Amino acid sequence: MAKDSNDIFSFSNSDDMPKNEPLELNSFSSNAVDYEMKRRRRKKTGKRRALTAALTILLVGVITVSIIAGTFLLYAFTMVDGTMEEDLDDLKLNFTTTIYNKDSSGNWVEYQRLHGTYNRIWVPYDRQAAQEKAENYEGIPEQAVNAFVAIEDKRFRIHDGIDWKRTMSAFLNLLQGSKSYGGSTITQQLVKNLTNDNSKRVSRKVREIMRARYLEGHYSKDTIIECYLNTIAMGHGIYGLEVASNYYFNKSVKDLTLTECAALAAITKSPATYAPDTHPEANKKRRITVLNEMLEQGYINDKQYEEAKNEELNIVASKEALNENEINNYFVDALIVQVTKDLAEKYNYDEAHAANNFYSGGYKIYATIDPSVQNTVDSVFSNSKAYGIKGKNGAQLQGAITVMDYEGNVKGLAGGIGEKTVNLGTSGFNRAINAIRQPGSTMKPISAYALAIENGLINYSSKVNDKATTYAKGWTPVNWYHSYRGSVTVQYALEVSMNTIPVQLVNELTPQVCYDFLTKKLGITTLTDKDVDLSPLGMGGTNGGITTTESAGAFSIFGNGGKFYKPTLYYAVYDQHDKEVLKGQSVPEVVIGEDTAEVMNHLLQNVVYGDSGTGKSAAGFIPNMKIFAKTGTSNNVNDLWFVGGSPYYIASCWCGFDEQQKISNTSIARSMWGGVMSKIHFGLEPKEFPHTEYAVRRYYCADTGLLATSACGNVSIGWYKSDNVPAVCSHGGSVLDSPDVVEKAQAESAQVAESTTEGTGN
Repeated sequence: MAKDSNDIFSFSNSDDMPKNEPLELNSFSSNAVDYEMKRRRRKKTGKRRALTAALTILLVGVITVSIIAGTFLLYAFTMVDGTMEEDLDDLKLNFTTTIYNKDSSGNWVEYQRLHGTYNRIWVPYDRQAAQEKAENYEGIPEQAVNAFVAIEDKRFRIHDGIDWKRTMSAFLNLLQGSKSYGGSTITQQLVKNLTNDNSKRVSRKVREIMRARYLEGHYSKDTIIECYLNTIAMGHGIYGLEVASNYYFNKSVKDLTLTECAALAAITKSPATYAPDTHPEANKKRRITVLNEMLEQGYINDKQYEEAKNEELNIVASKEALNENEINNYFVDALIVQVTKDLAEKYNYDEAHAANNFYSGGYKIYATIDPSVQNTVDSVFSNSKAYGIKGKNGAQLQGAITVMDYEGNVKGLAGGIGEKTVNLGTSGFNRAINAIRQPGSTMKPISAYALAIENGLINYSSKVNDKATTYAKGWTPVNWYHSYRGSVTVQYALEVSMNTIPVQLVNELTPQVCYDFLTKKLGITTLTDKDVDLSPLGMGGTNGGITTTESAGAFSIFGNGGKFYKPTLYYAVYDQHDKEVLKGQSVPEVVIGEDTAEVMNHLLQNVVYGDSGTGKSAAGFIPNMKIFAKTGTSNNVNDLWFVGGSPYYIASCWCGFDEQQKISNTSIARSMWGGVMSKIHFGLEPKEFPHTEYAVRRYYCADTGLLATSACGNVSIGWYKSDNVPAVCSHGGSVLDSPDVVEKAQAESAQVAESTTEGTGN
């Protein structure tokens, strides 16, 4: 049978036919095994190759990272200046200047703050005192520190300024193109705060790292966290925890609750986003995060966490809590001028630097101001309707007053009449320290009478001659009443403010001696060389002039026993680290004897209480205490003065027009002086001026000026230096006992009479 080529399963009986052999399935199985083995060998080889490649890549990566790290370290340690000029133990940054005043109990309290670009107040941190909650500790509380550490830098206490884990993460972010790579520790953030280096370049980050390491190597962790918490931005132009606590919660940082600490710590990530006043919900969410971190890190327990988490914040967010005034009062303006000037003089600053330093130096100024006195001054002088006399072309009458105690401490002042609308240094003008005006007759006691009594030329009742006298260049002084009254006592001459007598005294003492006394002993700085003459010194028609502040300082010698204190508006100035930089109180200089001072005090009392006194209408301003005073009127009635003192205060008041012209109301200065002094003395205990044993009271004969006798018909009481008592009057009779003896006898007689009356039952 022929083979059917189409039947593939057909076999012939030929030798080709396999005999007794297995089917081809055995061959198929062997091939499969070979294939599987080859496949496995290929897979194993692939794994080895992949592992080798991975190890190679890893090795290359390690080498690359090592090269990069080595290059970085080489660059960092050899090319980058990682030192810091700032001394954290005595940090010189822009800090808010704070003015303090004494309250009624004698405690220092904050009065006002002044600042430039940066509004921040330094508060110390003492970790031990904070942890122990020491009774007198008024620094940053431990919970505030813990809140910031927990959220900003949990490894702060153990790292060396750099948290390398966060830093590597930050560099990876940088390599991936992120514009904000973070990773800064508290120390690094402090570096940024101190240097204001905000560049996004890698070089800035390298500098920051090296500087952070530098700080960690030179300062303690406590110092670093203290500086950090005093320099961080807290929104609204506020820096540091103290001002932030004031603004947001109206309290000091030392009084913060745990919740408030967490709220402040929440701000730092982004003040514009997390400020509790403008974004309360965002702040709440983040402060809970802060509390969570504090709990996890062991700073608080579960109970504290729950209480703080559920506590509602009392947000004040008030600029008033910062004690800032848009318009300063006249005292603060004058204080700025004085402190700035003193800083420039002591530390050789130029004027601009001293002024900038005042606002940014973080000074603590302990001011002499008495707020109740200043408020009274402000209320009287702001009342332009009551005192607003108009001059030519509608000009507003102006004025100034300075009130101080008898140790030169200014308690209040005003530099203008009407509402104050600008600050000194912009377009303001403080007349209490800037208006240099002719003192008129207020010059006479300080230039002539006091020196003449001190030198024994005259006494209280010396007879002097009010007459026309012609001096050099044909000049003859004329009295304001346009006549001459002949022989009068010194007491009367001063009481009615004669011109002729003080001119005679200046002539006898010599103008140069009188001028030197004013400028070298009484601190008057505004006279000129042309004032070394009879008219300026004897009558007050000066070429230069005087301010109310210097006038009050000069007259204070008549109420404190002859001691001159340079007028000051501050007791002391300290920097933010409580180091004294200025001392305001001067050492007093005895410029006249205490006996002369007492004689002058009583002579000037006659100006107020004498029958002919030019200040007679002032007697009722302080009814339960004596006052001494002197009036003054300059040429052409352009300036009006009233300078006077009580046993508590001395005050000098001036009124006039800025562009000089005649003043229609000649009593205006006296009225304004009385308006202030009557109010600030209301409720004060009656007090007397100091008395010295070196001054005595005696009866004198008004006709002769000598000690009175029983034969004298016109007798008055005078005060004398014990070594310059006048001779006995020649009228005859016996010398009268001293007024002290007479008054004592009269008092004893009155007591006897009262006792007798009580005994009779009447």
